[in-house]
Amino acid sequence: MFSVSIADIEKVLVVRKETDPRTKLPEHYSEFLGIFDYSEAEKLLPLRSPGTDYTIELEKVNRKEPTVP
Repeated sequence: MFSVSIADIEKVLVVRKETDPRTKLPEHYSEFLGIFDYSEAEKLLPLRSPGTDYTIELEKVNRKEPTVP
């Protein structure tokens, strides 16, 4: 059984305050600050568009075709 209280729901719905990654990230990772940009993190990647479809090539194992369960 799973139960949720109103307090739990309200806690999840609170909009989080943006923090400056420069204050949290160790100095030796400063070259990666762009990765933590909030505006970039909020963007949704395209689910399907030209150039985003990929195939997975399955290799033969012991000369047998691979099977996918």
